[in-house]
This record gives sequence, structure tokens and C-alpha cells, in this order.
Amino acid sequence: MIPSDVVWQQVITGFTGENAQVSRILFDIRLPRSLFAAMAGASLGLTGLLMQTISQNDLADPYILGVSSGAGAGAVICIVTGLSTMLLGYGVYIGAFVGAALATASVLLLSGRNDNPLRLVLMGIGVSAIFSALTMFAIYAAKDEAQVRSAMFWLLGSLTGIQWKVVPVMMISLVFLMLFCWLYRHELDIMLLGSEEARSLGMSYQRLQRMSVIMASVSAAVVTSIAGVIGFVGLIVPHMARRIGRPDHASMLWVTVLLGALVMVVADALARSLFRPEELPIGILTSFLGAPVFLWIIWRQYAR
Repeated sequence: MIPSDVVWQQVITGFTGENAQVSRILFDIRLPRSLFAAMAGASLGLTGLLMQTISQNDLADPYILGVSSGAGAGAVICIVTGLSTMLLGYGVYIGAFVGAALATASVLLLSGRNDNPLRLVLMGIGVSAIFSALTMFAIYAAKDEAQVRSAMFWLLGSLTGIQWKVVPVMMISLVFLMLFCWLYRHELDIMLLGSEEARSLGMSYQRLQRMSVIMASVSAAVVTSIAGVIGFVGLIVPHMARRIGRPDHASMLWVTVLLGALVMVVADALARSLFRPEELPIGILTSFLGAPVFLWIIWRQYAR
């Protein structure tokens, strides 16, 4: 573990201090990982907020429409077939993103012109089950034990090995997501009133619903394709934001982004330090922390 005074010294000197090894660790390993963690947390939190708005369900998360299952299937298939070593080393990223895109497209096609949020969620559950079955079959059929371990480690979610090359991709995805939420902040407020009320106010409910699904799915797919499945962040962060800020999306946008970034950075720090020198996959840690909050949300709803 690098002492805090050494870290601050490196930051002040622009990572050009006398200790070249420490400078390399901080600039090439820790900094891109922390930046990615912050942006991924912000993206997952904002995606969860979008999903809860369009589904009108407080228990919705970024993966409710099968994004994680699709990404998992795509990534695992690439790993067990050896495609992960192709495409300049981006095979897993591309496979996961394609899988997530196929899952989202399937949900939208099966939902048809029906804009009922419940139908959308149920289609997502069905599509998610299909892709989960594909993932399990791919792992079962794998003959290389190393490939199975690699696939399982990816499915658990991890920020290990995050490099500078993925940071701009995550940044672009987050900026577009934030821009979308800001431009449609008033329409998203209206969506909470329901489809009939939204139409009576002159809003194209189905169009905004489809646009929101695509934006949320793409953002979640970017995070998942790079870091694996990181659960519960997108579920609990919007609830935390509602307790801190105003319930309108103009306020929720910024609170959710900041809280999501904070939660993810703290979770990553804990994942690195709790069982040192071993590192706990961050997906396991977020599930441990998020599951009790999830149960508390359900208990609070039914206790009213």
C-alpha cells in the first residue's frame, strides 16, 4: 500500500517524482482505474434512474432489460471460443457489447408498439433468462479450465486491468447519457405521471420511452463490456439521491451522478483493501452491500 503522503507528493509533482515505480503505479494503474470507477458509478446510477422512470418501478436497475445477461453471454462465448484474443485484444469488449445490443433489440422487438412499462419489464426478464442459459451452456461446454476461470471472473465484475484506453470510451458514454437526461429532464418528469397523462399533455410517450431504453442500454452495455456485471449500484443510488435532493430530474441528475461516482470509488477501494493482497471482485462487494438496501426498499414499500 502506498502511503498517502507519497500519493500527494506524486500528485503535486504531476507524477514525475523521484520514485519512477510509484509514479508509474499511480499514473498508469491507479488513476485510470479510479477515473473509470467514478464514471462507471455515475453512469450506472443515472441508467438506473432512467430505468426506474420509464418502467415506473422503484426496483428497476440498469440490467432489468437483459443488458447484463446479453453482455455476459457475448463475453463468455468470446472467452471460451478463443475470440477474446482477436480483434486487437478488444474481443471480449466487442462480444459483450454486441450481446447487450442483441438483448436490448430483442426486448424492443418483442414489446412491439405496446408502451406498457410492465410488458417491457416482462420481456426483459424473458430475454435475460435466454441469454443466461446461453452463458451457462458456454461455460459448461468449455474444455479449458483457464477459460472457465476467466469467464467466471469476468461475470463477477472487476476493475482489475483497467487501462487509459477505455477511459475515453467511458467518458463519451457518460457525457451523452447526461446530455440526454438534461435535454429531456422535463419530459422525464411527465413520464412519472403515466402514459395517458403524458399523452394528454402532448408528449410522445412511446418515442421517449424507446429513446430512453436505447440510451440506458447503451450506457449500461459500455460499463458491462469493460468491467463485467456490477450489480445493485444502479438500484440503490437513485434511492439515495431521492432522499438527498428534490424529486425532479433536473436535480436528480447531478445528485445521482455524484453519488454513483462516490459509491463506486469507495467500493473499489474496499475491494482492493479488505482481503489484501488478494482483490475481491467489485461485483461481489456491491452485491453484499446492495442486497440489504434492496430488501429494505421492499420492506418499506409493503410496510406502508
